[in-house]
Amino acid sequence: MIIAEQKRKENIAEYLLYMYQVEDMIRANKLDLDSIEQTLISKFEVSYELKREMREWYLTLITMMRDEQKEQVGHLNILENTAEQLSEMHHQILNQGIDTAYKAVYEKAKAHIEALRMRSGHSKVSDIQVALNGLYGLLILKLKKTTITEDTTRAFDTIRELIAELSSRYLDKTN
Repeated sequence: MIIAEQKRKENIAEYLLYMYQVEDMIRANKLDLDSIEQTLISKFEVSYELKREMREWYLTLITMMRDEQKEQVGHLNILENTAEQLSEMHHQILNQGIDTAYKAVYEKAKAHIEALRMRSGHSKVSDIQVALNGLYGLLILKLKKTTITEDTTRAFDTIRELIAELSSRYLDKTN
């Protein structure tokens, strides 16, 4: 909750990736609030009041996941909508043709995004959602301490650069 709020204000892509992780942590705890309190909330050394707010935040997310039938897979609609806003901004920047620096960053990442799209089988998903999914997958691999090849690291560096540029522009626009 605290981290999510901070990330949302500072870097929208980091916020999305963090929230994808939160969704997975909720699923790992079988959408059980008591389990989440034991495994996650209790680890924070904060006031009782703040822990109570965290519990309410997780309860709200659990309720949303159930209401949206996202108990097993998928992202909450609010996260999908935010990713869609990023994708729309991406297309606007490219279609305007004014921001050549952004277009150059995109061109470096484009082939790697297409390779991710082919591997994932999500042909109808936007480039930005493919990039976010790929970055989240990379995060999971790193958390599992899986060896990442240099080629993969270089490919994701271009994707990371694109998403960072887009996030920066999103932050500028929304502030």
